[in-house]
Amino acid sequence: MKTRERIIVVQRLDERRYALAIDGIVRYVGSEEECQRRLAMLVANNDRAKQDEALARLWRTNAIILGTRR
Repeated sequence: MKTRERIIVVQRLDERRYALAIDGIVRYVGSEEECQRRLAMLVANNDRAKQDEALARLWRTNAIILGTRR
């Protein structure tokens, strides 16, 4: 099954407010920085280095948690 491409847009509402819309439906309203941060989370990122870094961070967190339970 093929995944459908989403259209994600940040639209300016007024001087300070922006809207994050996905497929024409507004999902979030906030400052430009907040909308850009949420946009970065939603957009596909194929950066292998960042994925490896996140995996290592998760592994270290789990190792610390498992080590303290004993």
